[in-house]
Amino acid sequence: MPSSSIAWLDFSEAERRQMVEIIALFKESDTRDELGLAPIRDGFADLFFPGTSTLQTRARYFLFIPWLYRGYEKNGVQAIKIEARLRQDEIALIAALGRSGETDGVIGQISGASLQRFPSSIYWIGLQTWGIARFPGTQQQYQRSLDHWHEHRCIRSEVDEINQDDGFQPNWDAGLPDKPAGFPTQASFALTRPEACFLRDRLQLSCTESLLAYLVEHTQLTNEAILFPWLHPTLETFPPRLQDWLMHARNFSEALHGAALLYNLELSEKSKNEERVLTYQEKMQQWHVEISVRQAAWAGWDRAKFWQLAGRPGIHVPVWTRTFVDEWLDCLIAHGQITRPEINPEMRALVEKRERHLKGARSRFENARYLELWSGAAGTGQLEYRWRVARRITDDILSGLTSGEEETHALAG
Repeated sequence: MPSSSIAWLDFSEAERRQMVEIIALFKESDTRDELGLAPIRDGFADLFFPGTSTLQTRARYFLFIPWLYRGYEKNGVQAIKIEARLRQDEIALIAALGRSGETDGVIGQISGASLQRFPSSIYWIGLQTWGIARFPGTQQQYQRSLDHWHEHRCIRSEVDEINQDDGFQPNWDAGLPDKPAGFPTQASFALTRPEACFLRDRLQLSCTESLLAYLVEHTQLTNEAILFPWLHPTLETFPPRLQDWLMHARNFSEALHGAALLYNLELSEKSKNEERVLTYQEKMQQWHVEISVRQAAWAGWDRAKFWQLAGRPGIHVPVWTRTFVDEWLDCLIAHGQITRPEINPEMRALVEKRERHLKGARSRFENARYLELWSGAAGTGQLEYRWRVARRITDDILSGLTSGEEETHALAG
């Protein structure tokens, strides 16, 4: 099978940056949802880390966006001009972060002005979830509402506001810290202590029972490489509720990781790629050894409680998704031991049936063209429920909470 390639032609600098960004996306393609597990995956991710998304990067964007919008409100910028003004300022923010030496997590660092989705869009739902944005509608609805909001504010300023009950509400939390001098042409990701305290407090008030709120309140910065939230070094001190949630999420993540590996093994066999066949056979053997170590956890897993948590109100898990997961787990945890899926015809057939159900004519088991386009690693990343994003945001807040402490201690001394 011929390998895919990208030819470097006479591209402009902007086109070159875009191509680099596309290649970066391909490198992360093994996190795709090939077996239709997104409702369960995202349900747990929202439970642990509400207001986050896979496109988010750093915590201070939760302040950058309100600072921009609050400036427009203060200056009475017309609603029709907001979109262009916002785009201009968000592009300026990219450049400002670059000038300050920030390289980790700058949204648009490669694309620049050609960026298709800006931070204000990426963080909008999170701002509402954390209670920072008080406007109940979409970002576009908020922007369109500003002319009326300005008129209402002017009317209120002309009369005594004491004891008024006219329904006028601020669009942003009253405790939002003031923007720093020079923003947005000057900016960095370093949170000041007051800013970090504000974000921590918003999480405590709006996302009280979440793992994210617990982490920023009760844990400390660590340099350890923590690949999954259930491997946190202080897990045993977490509240029983969080430990229970993490146990269910871990079991599901580890168990269904085998299905993803088997899927890629079968594709390797079908495409007659011996090197990939050997690679996935080794990966499956390693996976089997790792989950077999937790034999007791599998034997005592209350799957009814798992489904109660995975399908809680507001989370829709399609019946065929639940059927696939249950059938996979029944085969995997059979007769008191962990089954080897690659030598189990029933489990092989189950994965093929699931992929055909999801993709129809685009199934790689049915369509030679789609098999040819397979990258060699489709959906092989183990589910971590946005932990990578959440940990970066958590670390930003924890770092901000400790900022200024040395100076305070020095003054006290």
